[in-house]
Amino acid sequence: MEKQPGVLTRNPHELYYLRMQRIKEKMERGKTEENQYQSKRKLKVCVATCNRADYSKLAPIMFGLKNQPEDFELEVVVLGSHLIDDYGNTFRMIEQDDFDIGSKLHTIVRGEDEAAMVESVGLALVKLPDVLQRLHPDILIVHGDRFDALALATAAALMNIRILHLEGGEVSGTIDDSIRHAISKLAHYHACCTRMAEQHLIAMCEDHSRILLAGCPSYDKLLSSQRRDDYMDIIKSWLGDKVKNRDYIVALQHPVTTDIQHSIKIYGLMLDALISFNKRTLILFPNIDAGSKEMVRVMRKKGIEQHPNFRAVKHIPFEQFIQLVCHAGCMIGNSSCGVREAGAFGTPVINLGTRQTGRETGRCDWLRSL
Repeated sequence: MEKQPGVLTRNPHELYYLRMQRIKEKMERGKTEENQYQSKRKLKVCVATCNRADYSKLAPIMFGLKNQPEDFELEVVVLGSHLIDDYGNTFRMIEQDDFDIGSKLHTIVRGEDEAAMVESVGLALVKLPDVLQRLHPDILIVHGDRFDALALATAAALMNIRILHLEGGEVSGTIDDSIRHAISKLAHYHACCTRMAEQHLIAMCEDHSRILLAGCPSYDKLLSSQRRDDYMDIIKSWLGDKVKNRDYIVALQHPVTTDIQHSIKIYGLMLDALISFNKRTLILFPNIDAGSKEMVRVMRKKGIEQHPNFRAVKHIPFEQFIQLVCHAGCMIGNSSCGVREAGAFGTPVINLGTRQTGRETGRCDWLRSL
């Protein structure tokens, strides 16, 4: 068959090349459209808080996300001791800050011993998948070194949800250290507080490009706390009208889960010393770790709740608590607040036991001059 004049024949290789070019251009157009959609879509961020302490660190981040509604969709999940009356029902302070709590998960198995902690992790792992599947967040923000946080990180990692871990890379005593490092290894992104913590994360083979040296989130509130003129009103509301600035003690001691009996003994000795000091003392109930019930029994056996020099409380709003720490004559116990928040104000601290062994400390009284 003769070829018609004027009709050009093309090499089959050239036709294949042109066809592949068209496919490539079509894919690139689709990718561009997808990127444009992604750039317009809000990032859904789930913040999970387990107790009064981690909320003080997460709150500044939550406010930041809430103030950028065009970029972020904030989902709040509350679990752990937030929902227990014996620990102050602290979920209410989240509601008072005008955050919508999307999910409340009762995950604490009462008993406050080692087995109850394990059962609480298991209960959280049973309940979390349904919540995370429903919310389907782009990223989960989790803080610190609590057993509740370990359950959150485990569930999210197994469900291929990206995790941002706050305050990883730090070193302290007891089981908290192991839990913190385990969460760091499950996490995909890190916001750490100190340069040494950053180096620890790198030593754990975490990607340096995914680590942000951001400082402690609660310092946002510490920076403005010195300028408050109503601090004496706050102090008197908790400790009475006769108390004076720098003339009272703040006590906060938690159980050490790797040596419960020894930590209870130290707690009893601390209470005996505080009674002998004959000073107004604000004492906070211990957290929900194994051994806390025994500590409360020791407190009640010594009559602390009825003692005229003591004010025993389950919870204090963070903004007021840091005022009380800032203007105290001394802080005593084993809380990380004694290392971080109290250190920022230059408040003298007596640290008891091994719970903060290895934690970075320093002289940080520069805020006094502001």
